[in-house]
Amino acid sequence: MSTRSKRWVAAIGTFLVLAATSSAQAMTIGYYDSSRELYGFASNNYLSQARQFLVNEGHTLVATNNADAAFLSTVDAFYTGLISTVSVAEISAMQNFVNVNGGFLFIQQDHDSGPWHAPAQQILANWGITSSAGTFSNDSGHTTLGSSVWVTDPNAVAGFTGAAHSAVGNVPVGFETLATDDAGRIILGVFDAGAGRSSDVLIATDINFWDDSYGWQDSRNRALWENIWSGAAGQIDPPVGVPEPETLALVAAGLLGLALSRRRSQRS
Repeated sequence: MSTRSKRWVAAIGTFLVLAATSSAQAMTIGYYDSSRELYGFASNNYLSQARQFLVNEGHTLVATNNADAAFLSTVDAFYTGLISTVSVAEISAMQNFVNVNGGFLFIQQDHDSGPWHAPAQQILANWGITSSAGTFSNDSGHTTLGSSVWVTDPNAVAGFTGAAHSAVGNVPVGFETLATDDAGRIILGVFDAGAGRSSDVLIATDINFWDDSYGWQDSRNRALWENIWSGAAGQIDPPVGVPEPETLALVAAGLLGLALSRRRSQRS
């Protein structure tokens, strides 16, 4: 094989690796717009830096005022933020999104003294998960647990900071505790519904883990945020917009054919 042909083959290999790597890490993430969200991606720039991180990572963020089945069919993941109401249709659609379609659902909770507590409870009831009533301020020693990718990949996170929070109460079999506060209450965890792709429901009990003025200022919190979305992206298979293996093979064959054709032309 000539040097030129070797270069073509190397270029094809690089193309395939880059296509697989970049698309496998890119998700379409839905969230509530400012008409529905009290705090989160859309409102008050509360999580503007956490949101921008996702954009910088190549994810596409799309807002909606109705997280119904039609909207959820267009996304890989959905982040709820803190909301004041949720409809029966949305609750059912979120259950189907996770249990049937294998989507990733991030339920943002906080202390129970705001209107956001009840909607999150209603959604989590789909999987038998509840949040304990109360507002807790044991925040000096949030500790991660276990060795799953959520707390170790790509960053090893041992602890992080927060503010007033609720806690996860009843959990189903298969629920994984990811972090506790310094009183031993569950403040971060994930449940796998087992439908393939991701089919995970992740609950965080304090929005201050990620907010611009507090949690985002701690590098450990930023590392944990990266882990969560990296873990979700790695489980979405195939992600939206990723070429199927057969398509990649056809592209590779076409590029190789062009290389061989060019080589023959040069010889003649």
